[in-house]
Amino acid sequence: MSDSRAVSHRLARFAVFVSLGGLALGLAACDPIIRPQGSSAISATYAYPKLEADLPDATRVPAAIAAADSTLRARGYSVQASSSTEDAGVVRALPPRSSDYPVVEVKATRTTSGTHVTIGVTPFGDEDLSRSVLDGMLSRLGL
Repeated sequence: MSDSRAVSHRLARFAVFVSLGGLALGLAACDPIIRPQGSSAISATYAYPKLEADLPDATRVPAAIAAADSTLRARGYSVQASSSTEDAGVVRALPPRSSDYPVVEVKATRTTSGTHVTIGVTPFGDEDLSRSVLDGMLSRLGL
């Protein structure tokens, strides 16, 4: 085998190795991450690009939306939309800077066992920010 063929063969093997390693890391990043949140250790699951949690039955949708609104405003976010009924609600907010992204969206829906909350950060998702918003909400709700 000539030197140039040997080098190109090594480079091809290296490229395959790097590609497979990147694929393995990418697939591992897709696994949901479950962690307890708040003083009552509510399980919150982050699966890119959203964080989801089920709040206790006593937590109403309007209270969850009010807590999200208050949390975001306290952090300097500009709330673009906030609405709720007993069945569903949503808050959309922009960060305290001049760009139109990322948008933080908190949705709450009534379920048979409580209130389901979904927190999304678009366009790219952000687990730390989502969990931080949920912590602020839970603190305001006494959870």
